[in-house]
Amino acid sequence: MKTKNGFTLIEIVITVGIISILGSLAALAVTKSHRKALLEQAETELNIMSAAILNMAWDTSRFPNKNLRTAPGSLEIWDLSVAEAGLLKSDGTYDNWKGPYYEGALLDPWGNPYFFDPDYRIDGVDRTVVGSFGPNRQGRNLYDEDDIYILLDD
Repeated sequence: MKTKNGFTLIEIVITVGIISILGSLAALAVTKSHRKALLEQAETELNIMSAAILNMAWDTSRFPNKNLRTAPGSLEIWDLSVAEAGLLKSDGTYDNWKGPYYEGALLDPWGNPYFFDPDYRIDGVDRTVVGSFGPNRQGRNLYDEDDIYILLDD
């Protein structure tokens, strides 16, 4: 009696199929985890940046757009790394400046600068926020669910 050693074609196809499905599931989990990590990184950096902005506002009585802390106005600062924003260095217009107030990341995880917006629209109400345009990188008064922000006026 002769016995055959090896696998049949069907066994090989099924095994490759199972391995492919498991690989796809693993890749999906890694992608999802990476996205979540980037969102958490942006939120952490924004929390630190919001504390820096509030510290600067208490010292100088002004927000990064140079408006009074009590009247933030409507002028946005789309890049908080510029000297005019006052977080990294003063351009000479901030009285009682004791900075630098922030030494962390100046770009969000998707490569865009963090922003200050004193009239960011949330549920029909203008709020003062520091934020990121998020993964879709759409911004400058294009408010969408993709944006990540911290309220400064609570």
